[in-house]
Amino acid sequence: MSVIESFLSVVFNSSTSILFAALGILLMHLSGVVNIGAEGMMLIGAFSGVVGSHLTSNVWLGGLFAMAVTGVVGLVYGYCTITYKANQVVVGIAFNILAQGLTTTLYRIVFGMNSSTMKVDAFSKLGAFSTPVYVGLGFVIVMTVFLNKTKPGLKVRGAGEYPQAIDSMGISVNFTRYASVVAGSMIIGFGGAYLSLGQLSFFTENMTDGRGYIALAAVIFGRYTALGTWLAVLVFGAGEALTYRLQALNSGVPSQMILMIPYVLSIVVVAFFGQKGSGPEALGIPFSKDGRQ
Repeated sequence: MSVIESFLSVVFNSSTSILFAALGILLMHLSGVVNIGAEGMMLIGAFSGVVGSHLTSNVWLGGLFAMAVTGVVGLVYGYCTITYKANQVVVGIAFNILAQGLTTTLYRIVFGMNSSTMKVDAFSKLGAFSTPVYVGLGFVIVMTVFLNKTKPGLKVRGAGEYPQAIDSMGISVNFTRYASVVAGSMIIGFGGAYLSLGQLSFFTENMTDGRGYIALAAVIFGRYTALGTWLAVLVFGAGEALTYRLQALNSGVPSQMILMIPYVLSIVVVAFFGQKGSGPEALGIPFSKDGRQ
């Protein structure tokens, strides 16, 4: 395998977990619900994927189990932000903090204190890439068609842009947002499962390591489109691949500075493109029939 092929392999394999998380965030944001809690959802998905794979001895069933668990988490998130109308940013941060403590505690309870490197089955490879890489690429196409060419997709976008208008047509804004939050959470959960079952084959505490926030930056950089989000994710994947390459070269640059590359890139992207990539008009605004927040 040539240097370029090896680099591209790392880019696609390492960015797939971020891609799924970003597509889940995209779906939720287009419906009008802010999700700062993707980091925590990914972490829960990573843990649940390992548990599911361990119990069933099947990596794909482990991924489905992760999606089911994060779907329930999304339902709770939806209740807090849609029904209870709590501040969506605060709820997301709370979910991140809760997920860190919860997954660490449950992992030690289920697998014991000294099992941080316990191996489980991992996703198989098809050529140079892990199988979910191809699933992720296909999902970008599916999301693009769904959001732009189907009535349910237009309802999702309407709930984020003009909730009062689609409510006047007899479409339930809150139901649309609930469906988007649950579905988006499941997609994010699979991204977390890919992290523990694709890139690795075990779970470690706080293994998402900021990828949920990078996914959020990718949605902004991608101008709230599935294709743009995918291209943005590849940029961040290239940054992560570059860190591996620089570490392998023993360039003399402190490892801490090398590991900062993907996160510095996220900050730069949000700083320069955050304003241009503004989200839907009703993003983060709880819906009320009388128009009051």
